[in-house]
Amino acid sequence: MDPAMVESALKRLHPAGVEWVSYTCKISGKTEAILLIGDDMASQLTESLPEVDDAKGMKILAGLYSAELCECDVATLTRLPEEEVIRQLERFTVAGIVTHRKIHGMNYYRLSSEIIRQRLSDVIDASE
Repeated sequence: MDPAMVESALKRLHPAGVEWVSYTCKISGKTEAILLIGDDMASQLTESLPEVDDAKGMKILAGLYSAELCECDVATLTRLPEEEVIRQLERFTVAGIVTHRKIHGMNYYRLSSEIIRQRLSDVIDASE
């Protein structure tokens, strides 16, 4: 995840809006658009999803909406300390909200909750 691209997207991000960051996977070479959501949007979604108990966690899940990411990429995307990202991802894995797998010794995660995926999809559709 390119920190400069993340910073640029965050500068454009409205607190109640969404932005996309281009991401190229170092392993597959595939380029994808990664979802960023504003603070107000994250808080609003958290209120409607009992399985997510804070806005930081919602931002992590939004980042996993369209791609499988490693812990360090999620930390770069959310600007959260990697230890906090790992703790949240482990909790979400146990709860069945995300799936986890190791690729070349690194931990990768993908959003697996269809309820959360649908809520994020609704937010994206409303913002277009």
